Amino acid sequence: MLFTDPAYLFLFLPLSVVAFSLLFHWKGRTAALGGVFLLSCMFYAGWGSNYLTILIVSILVNWACAHMLLTLPDDVPRLRSAILYTGQVFNFGALIWFKYSFFLAHFTIGAATLNAATLAIPVGISFYTFQQAVFLVDAFHRNEDVIQYLGETSGAKGKARGFLRYAAFICFFPQLVIGPIVYLKEFAPQVAKSTFGRIRREDLEIGLFILAAGLFKKVVLADNLGEIADPIFYKVEGGHPLSNVSALCGALAYYGQLYFDFSGYSDMAIGSARLFGLVLPINFDSPLKAVGIIDFYKRWHITLTRVIARFLYIPISLWGMRQATSGAGGPIRQHTLSNWLPLLINFEVIALWHGAAGTFIAFGVIHGLWYVLETEIRATTLWKRWRGSSSDLLRAALGRVVFTVPMVLCFALFRADSLDTWWRLIGYIFIPYQGEQFTGRGGSWAELLIVLGGLAFIWFLPNVYDLARGVRPGIETFSNRTYALPYLSRLQWRPNAVWGLTMAAGVAASLYYIGRLPPFLYLGF
Repeated sequence: MLFTDPAYLFLFLPLSVVAFSLLFHWKGRTAALGGVFLLSCMFYAGWGSNYLTILIVSILVNWACAHMLLTLPDDVPRLRSAILYTGQVFNFGALIWFKYSFFLAHFTIGAATLNAATLAIPVGISFYTFQQAVFLVDAFHRNEDVIQYLGETSGAKGKARGFLRYAAFICFFPQLVIGPIVYLKEFAPQVAKSTFGRIRREDLEIGLFILAAGLFKKVVLADNLGEIADPIFYKVEGGHPLSNVSALCGALAYYGQLYFDFSGYSDMAIGSARLFGLVLPINFDSPLKAVGIIDFYKRWHITLTRVIARFLYIPISLWGMRQATSGAGGPIRQHTLSNWLPLLINFEVIALWHGAAGTFIAFGVIHGLWYVLETEIRATTLWKRWRGSSSDLLRAALGRVVFTVPMVLCFALFRADSLDTWWRLIGYIFIPYQGEQFTGRGGSWAELLIVLGGLAFIWFLPNVYDLARGVRPGIETFSNRTYALPYLSRLQWRPNAVWGLTMAAGVAASLYYIGRLPPFLYLGF
């Protein structure tokens, strides 16, 4: 079931909120969480019974490992470590198998015998796998939030209660399919509050505002930008030459489409959860307003970035620091092992998480080298001197320009079907083509102006979390600057008639286009 499906918006979601609240008042907290688990299974079952089976098996295996980690005594450290490693091997082994086995099949059984079933990746497997992997580590360390949230798990009744609470945390349908990836320390304290289980007017107002904003981003902005971008990329893939305007229009349109699509989903997830009285972490914080790639990764897919850093970058960096200090070699070797190498590996893994294609591999290499280069530049005396003598506004403006041009080209890697297609698109952008050019839909000056109008939402307006900053719309991981225009940054959402009419207009525009129901782009990842 898609968030943009009218059946979700007007039937499943409101009925789920009501059922959740009634269960809480009739049977208590654990029953309400059990209801969340069952509702989430119903939501996920729409993707297919096989996927639901995989999800349930994954939850059962992780729950069994977590339960043993919590109940085994500390005097068997090797056994507890073995259980942790077993659970993580299962998690990441399953993830690797389902995401990359078809590449092995391509070489073993041949491309001609591959079919849709072979290529299919269970929806949301990356997101619920990462969430469970973090939970296992917390259980291994006997994190206080884990112990308090699960409660007493001895006896059949305690185990059943603990399982329902665990399954509800992992399966909570607003964040199940495409995140955000939630830590238990963010979820458990909210469940423990006295207000949990109540339908509150404040939560409904905030939730509906964020939900409506996400719906508008996806249905009105992302999907319409996609209708401009798709014909252009299809022409390049087919070998048809393009004018500079057409190629630039396609790259910019997809740049906006990918952002609005994924950010819109995250907004709808956070808005849906808020109707239940639960605040999820912010996953996007105006990433395309970034003034550099370091700033970008504090704003784009934030919850994935922190998980990758926790499981990959930090361990590799610590290993590199030990190797650098223990062996001979100068500062370049030490810097390579402790900083450059971990960054390059980190970004290549992020790229391969999206898929084992040449375009993604290139994306990881480019971003890794870009991040290393920017890190080194910002550490120089010249940069520090310039930062002290220049204004914040000038640095932000120049940084935005320097960041945006290469990032538009990098985003095109996600849409291109091959490196050859991507390279030809770049050529059409920068090199005038003298022969016959594609002049069909997707590439006119008028459409380029439409695309730039859509991107103006990104570059100049405050985001939904800036607008609702007075009511804690989401959990912040990083404290980022808004970079909105000064007089617009003062705008603040209020539950009043003006904002109500604005939301109504946005929802009306969304409903006009909602019948198309294209899937979210990140469902493929």
